[in-house]
Amino acid sequence: MYLRKFSFRENAGQKIEWLIDNVSLGEINLMVGKNSSGKTRTLNALSDLVDMLRGRGTSATGPVVYKLLFRNSDHFMKYELEYNQETIEMERLYVGDELVLERGTEGSGKIKYESTPGAIFLEFEIPHDQLACYAKRDRLQHPFLEIIFGWAISLRRFDFSGDLGKSRYALKSSFESREMDWSVTTNSLVPVITVAEEEYPEFRKLVLDDMQQIGYVLEDFGIIHFSERFSTASQDRYAVYTTETGLEKEVTQRDMSQGMFRAFSVLLQINYYILCGHKGLVIIDDIGEGLDFSRAKQLVQVLISRAADSGIQLIMSTNDSFIMNAVDIENWAVLMREGHKISLYNYENSKEIFEEFKFTGLNNFDFYASEFFRSGFSDKEQEEEQGE
Repeated sequence: MYLRKFSFRENAGQKIEWLIDNVSLGEINLMVGKNSSGKTRTLNALSDLVDMLRGRGTSATGPVVYKLLFRNSDHFMKYELEYNQETIEMERLYVGDELVLERGTEGSGKIKYESTPGAIFLEFEIPHDQLACYAKRDRLQHPFLEIIFGWAISLRRFDFSGDLGKSRYALKSSFESREMDWSVTTNSLVPVITVAEEEYPEFRKLVLDDMQQIGYVLEDFGIIHFSERFSTASQDRYAVYTTETGLEKEVTQRDMSQGMFRAFSVLLQINYYILCGHKGLVIIDDIGEGLDFSRAKQLVQVLISRAADSGIQLIMSTNDSFIMNAVDIENWAVLMREGHKISLYNYENSKEIFEEFKFTGLNNFDFYASEFFRSGFSDKEQEEEQGE
């Protein structure tokens, strides 16, 4: 299932209002924009909603409104939510044009019952602070809720400028999949390697091949008992290591460069995600941070290729000119913030301007730096006319 469009408003009418207006998304998206243009804010809004759909809390500080449009196979699903101070004020879900779930402020509402043929709707009343999309889940009675929940639990978000597990160690070297919350991408990588290798014999080769494509010629990787001199830790700890071709030394995660470890962490987790058959949304904020420009470009190209082959919807964000030049502008989503409002320009909503740019002979970064994406040739033509 793909997220096609979404809008988000927080603290409407207040000085701290934020509005993300009718963002449209494709299957591959490179979100570009200046610092403070709203890239991370937009991704945080999505992540926060996913937490709510998974039955967790929210970091929203005031009233929020969400509107989302999904494409699921041959039909669309629309979800609307209004939330204020731990109270769900409105929640609606449409499958196609049919309203299948509706609830109000007090937690009462109605939901379509699909366990038997016919259009039967049941009334319900749940706590005012719970999402009906989560609280009313039932595979037989309301299978459409499982589709929304499945999208939420399949989301993976990587903050590439962060730790991504580099400082995390494991207290044992053997794990089972049911023990782990795979949606957390900042935990130790030891469980990922343990479980993935046991379930998928091809996992190791896939990761090594991907690392080689971005310029890291690794011979092997694995798990090692880890200890530090002068450490007071009494428990055994386990870490990830890599070995490079031609070098005998095993390099533990502590001694890997930050950029290399980030790339390694993402590729490990993405490969396991794909092998598990997930086809959800993967978000990578600040992609390439800490990598030299060549490896950053190659990493982006590997991720785009892997996403396209496996049916993943991919959102990456950057303000790096080298990465921008490495990705076709048809996959761009340019964010522009004016005051509290964040707008997005992409091939879908500005196709004519994106097509015009192909005739300029300029590189992709110029498309962004000159703000060509906003009005194309029109501003230049107006200036020339005024000059005459």
